[in-house]
Amino acid sequence: MQPLIAYLGRSVTPSSARGFHTSNISRKEDFYDILGVKRDASQSEIKKAYYQLAKKYHPDANKASDAKDKFVKIQEAYDTLSDETKRKSYDQFGTADPTGGMGGGPGAGFGGFSNMDDILSQMFGGGFGGMGGGGRGRGGRNGGYMSVGEDIEATVTIPFMDAVNGVRTSVTITPIVKCEPCGGVGAKKGAKRHTCKTCNGTGQATFSMGGFHVQQPCPACGGEGSTISRADQCSSCDGKGRVRERRAVPIDIPAGCDSGMRIQLHGQGDVPLDGDGPAGDLYVRVRVLPSKIFRRKGSDVYYDVDLPFTTAILGGSVRVPTVDGDVEVKIKSGTQPSDELRLRGKGIRRVNSSSRGDQYLHLRVKLPTKLTDKQRELVEQFEADVLGKHRSPDAPSNPDSGSSTNEGGNEKDSSDSSNKDGFFSRIKKDFENFKHKKDTK
Repeated sequence: MQPLIAYLGRSVTPSSARGFHTSNISRKEDFYDILGVKRDASQSEIKKAYYQLAKKYHPDANKASDAKDKFVKIQEAYDTLSDETKRKSYDQFGTADPTGGMGGGPGAGFGGFSNMDDILSQMFGGGFGGMGGGGRGRGGRNGGYMSVGEDIEATVTIPFMDAVNGVRTSVTITPIVKCEPCGGVGAKKGAKRHTCKTCNGTGQATFSMGGFHVQQPCPACGGEGSTISRADQCSSCDGKGRVRERRAVPIDIPAGCDSGMRIQLHGQGDVPLDGDGPAGDLYVRVRVLPSKIFRRKGSDVYYDVDLPFTTAILGGSVRVPTVDGDVEVKIKSGTQPSDELRLRGKGIRRVNSSSRGDQYLHLRVKLPTKLTDKQRELVEQFEADVLGKHRSPDAPSNPDSGSSTNEGGNEKDSSDSSNKDGFFSRIKKDFENFKHKKDTK
């Protein structure tokens, strides 16, 4: 429920209330002294001191005549020292605002809280041991206020191919849920609730601050108007009505999901600590393990192909893997090292779409490190054809490969220009002869 602020007999909502200044509050006392912290105190120390003092001097908890004034000073001190910009100005000029004001917007002077719900939830909503805050607020029907549970996050790790094809898996979480034995009320079966002494059963608490009367859900009973005695509290939840429950939640990972994507599951988060509002949401962050075969960039896939140099020269075909299985790819003659081929539509499916990325093949031509005499002769002939001259006698050669001589004693070059067959034809014939010999064995 939105806080209703009444001032001078006129009721206004926070959205229409005019801002007010707190400069009329005495500044003779040092803000650090008010909170009881050192001037070099950290933000965590300032926050801890503020919560302790705010609970102690809150007008609903402390009926002393000076409690209200102390509470206002404590709030103003925290509002300044919890904001690094205001704190720096205060340390330098003795005020958070050198112009003398504290700002005129709605909620000014309340430590960055948007309304009193935030203040009270910070002061009184943190008592649920180990379960975090008390949930968020959401507008209900007719302008009412409804508690909403907190969102939670989890991470799931899946293999590369599961991300490509999509998979149904599960993630283990420990959200806050209603206590099953007591149904979330915090009392034993048959136990009676007692009228809250703080709000006298109204479920609302009203206190004054700087001339304003602020109405909020009672912090003692959570707005229910009744409380449970310790003897009647549920032993499973210690009277809180809420417990943590470990459970596995099924989740469908869509095809094409990539690392860093977040999947939202509505209503799988924490239930609110008070009231019957809806639970928060679960956000699952996906982590995809890298592939040992492919590289991925978005919906495109990259793969390195080791290509024999003969296939690069003469052309042919190679079998390569894709995310859908192996395919035969034609290689054109004269393929160069580092050439790239594109297989359209062979990449990864885009999330929530029927379209797919592409697969790119990076061709790496592999050269032999050792040659037989016959292979070297063929390569030298190819070199002679390309350069237009024969290799010089001083050029390094295989130790076992000598030059032959004719009857006249003249040396006969192994790359005799009288041989009219081209290099490619010779290679093709050698391959055919080799295949024939192999078949006849």
